[in-house]
Amino acid sequence: MAVRKHETSLFYAVRMSPEHENDAAPTTRAQARAQQGGVLRDGGRSDGSAPTATLEGQTRATQPEPTQPGTKKRRRRWPWIVAGSIFFALIALVAVAVVVGLQFLTEADDARDHLNKAKVELAGLNSQLASGDEAAIAKTAEEVTAQTAAASAIVDGPLWDFAARVPLVGQNVDAVQRVTRAVNTLVKQALPPGMQVMSAIDFDKLTVEGGGINLEPFRQAQGALPAISAAFTAAEAQVAPIDRDQLLPEVAEPIDDILSVIRQAAPTLELVNRYMPTLLDMAGSNGTKTYLVIFQNNAEIRATGGNPAASMILTVTDGRLGYVDQASSVTFYEAGTAGNVYSAIPEETTQLYLSGFTRYSQDYTMSPDFPTTAQLFQDLWAQTSGAQFDGVISIDPTVLSHMLAVAGPATLSSGEQVTADNAVKLVLSDAYERYPGGRDSDAFFADVSKSVFGHLTTASWDPMAMLAALEQSAAEQRVYMSFIDPAAQALSDELGVDGSVVTDPAAQTQVGIYLNDSSVGKLDYHLTTSIAATCDPAARTMTTTMSLHNGITDDITSPYTLGARNANHGIPDTSMMLDVVSFAPPGASIVSTVPAVGEVADWERTGVEKGNTAVSKTVFVAKDETVTVSTTVAFPAGQLGPLYLRHTPTAQPTPVTIDASCTELFGTVTG
Repeated sequence: MAVRKHETSLFYAVRMSPEHENDAAPTTRAQARAQQGGVLRDGGRSDGSAPTATLEGQTRATQPEPTQPGTKKRRRRWPWIVAGSIFFALIALVAVAVVVGLQFLTEADDARDHLNKAKVELAGLNSQLASGDEAAIAKTAEEVTAQTAAASAIVDGPLWDFAARVPLVGQNVDAVQRVTRAVNTLVKQALPPGMQVMSAIDFDKLTVEGGGINLEPFRQAQGALPAISAAFTAAEAQVAPIDRDQLLPEVAEPIDDILSVIRQAAPTLELVNRYMPTLLDMAGSNGTKTYLVIFQNNAEIRATGGNPAASMILTVTDGRLGYVDQASSVTFYEAGTAGNVYSAIPEETTQLYLSGFTRYSQDYTMSPDFPTTAQLFQDLWAQTSGAQFDGVISIDPTVLSHMLAVAGPATLSSGEQVTADNAVKLVLSDAYERYPGGRDSDAFFADVSKSVFGHLTTASWDPMAMLAALEQSAAEQRVYMSFIDPAAQALSDELGVDGSVVTDPAAQTQVGIYLNDSSVGKLDYHLTTSIAATCDPAARTMTTTMSLHNGITDDITSPYTLGARNANHGIPDTSMMLDVVSFAPPGASIVSTVPAVGEVADWERTGVEKGNTAVSKTVFVAKDETVTVSTTVAFPAGQLGPLYLRHTPTAQPTPVTIDASCTELFGTVTG
């Protein structure tokens, strides 16, 4: 027992005083205090004797007690016990993780298989809908629903919920869960009414004899649209938190198509659902509508496209198109209404443009604000014939070429074909070489427009492809619409085809650079442009640069094409005279332009249009030369709306580049 007691005392001493391992270890706390020779609180010694001269806390040297022979120092086994316990616990955890991981992978494979089977079934649905095989359609719908429901049930399990919370990989698991649930939502809620609509619509019979569109399928679709739209809205909400940039490529790539479809279709369906009654009314479902369609001639360029000398009046009754009349600028000269002002446009706006802006129809598109153009035409026609239109629609020859790419070639009265490839050149250049007289070329344009529209309204074409062609035209800023009915105008606004100069920069920061021809010719078919915008976020400025190239060739000799006004300014009739009109949104200012002063001092113009500050500078662009112009706009402090860079569409494509520096200033940028 003495040995055990000594070992215990020694272990205690080593633990309590490791810095004194060579000192003798006291066997009791009292002995330890006696050996330390320290001073007690009352100043006496621990043995009861008088205090000595030793310093407080100083200990006397003592000899260590001898260790008894045969005694071994105890080995500390507890670290090994603890380490071993942890090791075996880790092995157990790894084993569990392997089992769970294998189970997770198995479930992932099962979910993928279910979705793949659903995809295969859906692939055959189009042919079933086309053939009207109701039994096959019902079977496919049942199978697709079962497969997506099974996949959704798997990813809704506890193992997936746990995995979604695991760092690094959790967001990938969460993305798969969300997409699978969204697909299941669409299949359950959108597929049944969607198939009913699709089976009821015969796309080969959408057009009606004599020209127009059969509205009955759209009336039938109207009842199913709310359910379809609601399903896509719900699916969009389910996938909204997914940040694709944070996903692994192995996860991101397979779900990209699904995310794209949902995120694009949801707002489109919501819009169509909301405006279907308006669309049907615009198509004459509730009575005849009358529209003025103007054709902008990019060969004589104007802010929203070109000289709108040619136009057509159409009616729509229950989807059926009716041709009423065609007109040109000559129509108003003959009626005695050309050269007069019928619209009240503020002087601060009219001073931006040449004097013909409000007096002659061919200059009505000098303003980039299409509602102003529509007002000018409405007022002119009211004075000329008493007509009032439910809407004014503007397109250019490039729009016709996009549409002909879908509908196929149109045949003129002469037997000549107008195709997607030759339409623009034929109308904007070749016609003037063939018919150098204005009346002859106007007659040719009338034949082209009537033949093309007759073909578009009677031929069979893919509705989705035609919609894509019109979307492309709108994105190129070639389609504008203005309506009397507030609901129809609201639709135009939402589609972005209203062509309005924006008055609220918080909603949208609209910056514009536009062109107006001053040579009085048709030179601008040969004009090519490119635009680049850069920003200085610290200075809150944006600089828009446009390059202008004159590519006219030597074989162009028609006097109707060459610049009639050029001789007055001492320049060749092949040189372009262009007014470059720059717009800054309300609250912003134009701080500099290049050139600082235009080529014609009398044509230096400044003004305000609907709160937008604007300046106009004239530049000359000689044959085979390139001229660069630019405008710098300074923006006020505070939040700025998304940037929309507007420009004049030319006969040739205009590449637009907006530098990444502008996203810091505006967030979202388009042009």
